[in-house]
Amino acid sequence: MIFKRKFAPRFFALMIIVCLCASTASHAVEYIRLEYPQPPMAADLAGPIDFAFTDIPLSDRFLFTKQKKKLEDKPAFWRDAKFSFDLRTYHFKRYNDFDDKPKGHTFGGQVRFESGWWKNFGIRAAYYNSRKISASGPDTGLLDEDAQDINVLGEAAVRYRITDTILDGSVIDLGRQTMNLPYMNKLDIRQVPSAHEAYLISRKDSQFDYIFGHVTKHKNYDREKFIPMSESAGAEDSNKGVSVIGARLPLHGKSSIGFGYLAGWDTFDTLYAESTYYTDFADESELRLSAQYSHQRSSGEQLVGDFSTNHFAAKGAYSWSGAILTLGGSITGSGAQIRDPWGGNPSYLSLQRYSFNRANEKALLFGLSWNSLYFSPLGISSYINIVHGSDARDPLTGLDLPDRTEYDATIDYKPPEGFLEGLWVRARYNFVEVKGDNENVRDLRLILNYTLPFL
Repeated sequence: MIFKRKFAPRFFALMIIVCLCASTASHAVEYIRLEYPQPPMAADLAGPIDFAFTDIPLSDRFLFTKQKKKLEDKPAFWRDAKFSFDLRTYHFKRYNDFDDKPKGHTFGGQVRFESGWWKNFGIRAAYYNSRKISASGPDTGLLDEDAQDINVLGEAAVRYRITDTILDGSVIDLGRQTMNLPYMNKLDIRQVPSAHEAYLISRKDSQFDYIFGHVTKHKNYDREKFIPMSESAGAEDSNKGVSVIGARLPLHGKSSIGFGYLAGWDTFDTLYAESTYYTDFADESELRLSAQYSHQRSSGEQLVGDFSTNHFAAKGAYSWSGAILTLGGSITGSGAQIRDPWGGNPSYLSLQRYSFNRANEKALLFGLSWNSLYFSPLGISSYINIVHGSDARDPLTGLDLPDRTEYDATIDYKPPEGFLEGLWVRARYNFVEVKGDNENVRDLRLILNYTLPFL
């Protein structure tokens, strides 16, 4: 890859700063930010590999205390079961320099059930709903095609827990489920999440985490129907899946290394690797270093084209007194843009609108966040991220693509305790500036989540 002369000083200056500050895996990537507010300390930040192998259980609190007490003498399948309604209302409005300004407001959420274990067997299910309150203009992603409501059994999986063997702690999941892998995750950016049909065995939160299996279908966040993975990637009238394998090895403290490999049958393969280093200091400040690498290439019958490309990024976080400062940079290969049809992009520079991984693109990141939990349980946090991408090029024609800069701002209110526990109010603003034209776009997103854990 060749740097343009005007870009090289800025990029290498950033790399020097990153190395001197020793700060690299700070603000989470976009699909991880959707799961919880920005934490107060660098130790609590999760990179894509760490997030992939961290289980996110349902709430331990419950509202039906009498009913829960009656289950204490029942088999573990019912005694340990959890049932909740995750309410969500979402308002989305896009302001741009054209007349087609999408706007939508929806209501709904998820009804979720997770059983306890019976002879090492269990089930997990979730029903997704997005109901239109109002909608105008082009598609907002909140509803299905033609602005119709979404109603779908998004999760329905049979589970088996392995014990008393070398695979102790592993779980087999068969059926519809959500995933947290790089490039294959639920990307919960609108009213309901994405989901997959898969047959997997995995172990999480252990001394050696791993996952392997096969994924057959994908349901996007703005669709009801599960379709073959190859069709979701752009190969119409095809029925190919994706085999997955990955592992994570925790190192000293909160450091780790790991990888994931997605083998798309007759579409394309993706290799992802990541390393993270963490340390803290006597003044209660913390430092986190990470680097990531992705390589993609077409495979088999090349149903979605013949291409090969890669992406490298480094990002840093230094936290003190509830604030986290972030610096980062990335380079994408000139062969093609990085593809992510099955979930959120794991690039450290992935923001609300763009992931800044067009062919030959170089990008710089600045981020700053603050969380009140460092001082008191107010549940208020906020962050801003700014990414500038330049030198992108059309891989087919070789023509230069316009530079662009994205500005994101988010404010969260999520009380950790008290009668408002379970509430999460999020306000997000996004502005994209494109050099040399009038395609500047602004997004406003207001999301209210409230979890009602009945059992």
